[in-house]
Amino acid sequence: MAIRQPVTLTQVAEAAGVSIATVSRVLNRRGQVDEHTRRRVMTSVEDLGYDADSITKKREARAEQRMFNVELLLCPLAEQKNLLLLDFMADTLRGVQSFFSRHGNVRMNLCTWEIDEESHREENELIFQRLVDADGILVIGNPTKETVDRMVGAGLLPLLISAGRQDIAINSVCFDDFAGGIMAAQYLIDRGFDRIGFLCGSDKPNSFLSRRRGVMVRTIEQLGFDRFESRTSKTSDDSDIAVCFREWLESGTCPKALVTTHASATAVVCRVLSEHGLSCPKDFSLITFDNSVENVFGLELTHLHVFPRELGVKSAQRLYQIMTSGGKDTTPYKIVLPLELVVGNSVRNA
Repeated sequence: MAIRQPVTLTQVAEAAGVSIATVSRVLNRRGQVDEHTRRRVMTSVEDLGYDADSITKKREARAEQRMFNVELLLCPLAEQKNLLLLDFMADTLRGVQSFFSRHGNVRMNLCTWEIDEESHREENELIFQRLVDADGILVIGNPTKETVDRMVGAGLLPLLISAGRQDIAINSVCFDDFAGGIMAAQYLIDRGFDRIGFLCGSDKPNSFLSRRRGVMVRTIEQLGFDRFESRTSKTSDDSDIAVCFREWLESGTCPKALVTTHASATAVVCRVLSEHGLSCPKDFSLITFDNSVENVFGLELTHLHVFPRELGVKSAQRLYQIMTSGGKDTTPYKIVLPLELVVGNSVRNA
């Protein structure tokens, strides 16, 4: 006797003369479907023997799911007005939202922690109470040590996105920025450069410091201690980065091969080089991080490519595991995502 194959949504849609989405709306009782179309779909379901009861059971199971309240805490640097205007942060948030939307039992709220504690004490206290009442906390940006320590001290279990801590055990999801720095330095060394510089756009973000450390370690290992030089901007604002690089360039000690912490810093470098009658890659070779790298002075920048949407998905997934474990999953995990070296035309052979 032949075994009857299960009927699919596609077959129901074809029989009813409607789209798969329409069949789904009818069976899930979501969205607007006129009565005539609904009857056609249900007739096809009965004629073909589609197991509509499984849809009902799944819908009822979803209705019985516990709702979780998640706070996404934005922690901008002092010079950053709105984190979500940055492509990296916006893509990360989209990843978080896409994961939670699959489950349908997570309410996510956005709040911003003001770095100026003295001027915004009341606002931050209200936000902290929201964190205490939440089922889960995602922290994105650059939280201060004091802010994270306060959450941990209150028994909260925040998950840090792209801002891991080495001194305490805490859930975090980040990129392997240190390995990215090593890859950047090695690429320049393989092109024949014997001195490598690193332009750091602020010493606040942990990711920037990890990238610098990776470049420094590989350069010193391969070329020697005096073959690495670094400069750090006062803030990550373009104007401060320009001042920092201009002073370095005019000092005469700036290496001809440079790694920058992020793509917009590289655009600043190209602008300052142009002011001095110089260019990339003719006079200086450049490597950077992140993804907004097209058409910087006509260049396709060699860069360490990151995947912020995946970062958001992995962060939401880990937090969901914690929340749904019923208090059993309390061991902190650090999840590290790889970066990919993408070769452009901003590096020449020395």
